[in-house]
Amino acid sequence: MEYRINHVHIRAADPHATAAWYEKHFNARIVSEREVMPRTITIGMEMGGQCRLNVSSKPPGSSDDRAVAELNRLGLEHFGFDVEDLEAEMARLTAAGIRTVLPITETPTGSKLSYIEGPDDVLIELVQPAA
Repeated sequence: MEYRINHVHIRAADPHATAAWYEKHFNARIVSEREVMPRTITIGMEMGGQCRLNVSSKPPGSSDDRAVAELNRLGLEHFGFDVEDLEAEMARLTAAGIRTVLPITETPTGSKLSYIEGPDDVLIELVQPAA
């Protein structure tokens, strides 16, 4: 059996604000909003590929503990987006006040990457594939 990632799921203090951030900065499109788990909402978003982004509210009674967006932490460290022009994307995101976690770095294979902090302390990698 062949597997593929169905979705990436983020828990957010304010899922509507988080979804709006992805709409604004990454052209995401909200395709659904529903209660999946009791007393929570999940906003489903298309991100331009087959993998969906889900943003959900925090279940009642769950912890308020948060992780800091940083490289090399255990668990889900980050997710990434392909971009065509990394320099232009980083200039746009920096001008919008988004924190750069790792400046543009060229890999030995010629691709370029950078990391930014998204809402809810989510670490996001931007990758410009090698030409």
